[in-house]
Amino acid sequence: MTSRWLLIAALSSMALACSAAGGKDDESLTPSGDASDEGGFSLDTGEGTFDVGPDGPKGPCEGLRCQQVSCPAGSDTTVSGTVYAPNGKLPLYNVIVYVPNLKPLPLTKGVTCDKCGALASGDPITTAISNHKGEFTLKNVPVGTNIPLVIQLGKWRRQVTIPTVTECVNTKITDPNKTRLPKNKSEGDMPKIAITVGGCDRLACMLPKVGIDASEFGVDGSAANVHFYAPGGSGQGPAGMKDARTLWSNAAKLKEYDLAVFSCECSERPDTKDAASFAAVNEYLNAGGRIFTTDFQYLWYKNSPDAAMRSVMPIPGGAPSGVNPVDLVTSFPKGKALADWLTYVDPKVPYGKVQCDYVFGNFSPADPAKAQVWGNSAGSFGAPSGINPRFVTINTPVGKPVESQCGKAVHLDAHINQTDQINTTFPSGCTSAIKAGEEAFAFFFFDLSSCIQKEGDPPAPPPIK
Repeated sequence: MTSRWLLIAALSSMALACSAAGGKDDESLTPSGDASDEGGFSLDTGEGTFDVGPDGPKGPCEGLRCQQVSCPAGSDTTVSGTVYAPNGKLPLYNVIVYVPNLKPLPLTKGVTCDKCGALASGDPITTAISNHKGEFTLKNVPVGTNIPLVIQLGKWRRQVTIPTVTECVNTKITDPNKTRLPKNKSEGDMPKIAITVGGCDRLACMLPKVGIDASEFGVDGSAANVHFYAPGGSGQGPAGMKDARTLWSNAAKLKEYDLAVFSCECSERPDTKDAASFAAVNEYLNAGGRIFTTDFQYLWYKNSPDAAMRSVMPIPGGAPSGVNPVDLVTSFPKGKALADWLTYVDPKVPYGKVQCDYVFGNFSPADPAKAQVWGNSAGSFGAPSGINPRFVTINTPVGKPVESQCGKAVHLDAHINQTDQINTTFPSGCTSAIKAGEEAFAFFFFDLSSCIQKEGDPPAPPPIK
């Protein structure tokens, strides 16, 4: 053993000297994934491949890292493709794609505080994130057959294999069924979702449109991943729905779900929610929960027991009219990505405009230190210009440094779908086409699962160890 390490040490000195001189004259000395990033080499001694960094041997490579190869200048071993929603048609932004060296760990059930860079388990070898067209490119991919690939957005996760990766060229995955998120639990991991039905906005109809399988729609207690609740115990939807008060007045029950969608009830409906409800939802958000709300569901922010949440923006409420369409804010990276994405998926849409079924004016201008405004329009309260927030996200706990935040709320001060029908045979009453306002909903719905970050920063792929 001692003589072998002396040999490696000697070769290391030769390799580093060669590196300093800018040359290499032995095929056994090749740049390697981890080592070459630090100015080192991989050494093939005949007894195994060893990474050598600037300070000497780092030990043998393991698993698929041993299948990463050095390519001629100007070339690389890459894998590219496009990430899609479960329907295999709608491209998705900001989805993590990576090759793991180990089997990824099971995802924790229920609410978790998801930090950027921490969810991608399995010792990623190479990572990327999808752009506004859903496109990704992985670099320095291991060469060989049956290379594992993970596609992940929060607790959406699909694990597939690439049949063959050829060295020093691009392998393009063209089959959408290989790079879409799972439709059901048999295809991969999915977030557990609670949705409350409402008479004025049929948000639930978006779920089958983006491709979630009908087998995943059910009620509390079922094996389905999407559970329906009825505010006040009454409302159209799958048979057996429980009263929404059993959900949003119980923090422990809420924490069983990774995200919750609260549909507009046509009014504030104080009979369906009270102080216990507002406290439970606030606790859920601070623990890492995600909520999606429209129109009158502004009450979760206006009546929050958290003074910081109430201070995000004045909410006069009452659902006065706002100007349609909504003008998107493109001055921050993710806002521009939304505008670019909408134009890409629907070229008929004027750039930076979102036409909704109806736009309201419940909000006055927001505190930019506590909320990210994604869209504005004229009408109603507050600003001297008459321009007020329409699409807003709030990271929670409100006002804390981003490294201490876990949850997120998305509010669209609009109605997205006033025409589809939700009934006991859901989703039979939902149309198949996705409208412009629903496209924006789809973007926010999937982005709601992403890790918490400073919204002013561009998303970054997980680091490689």
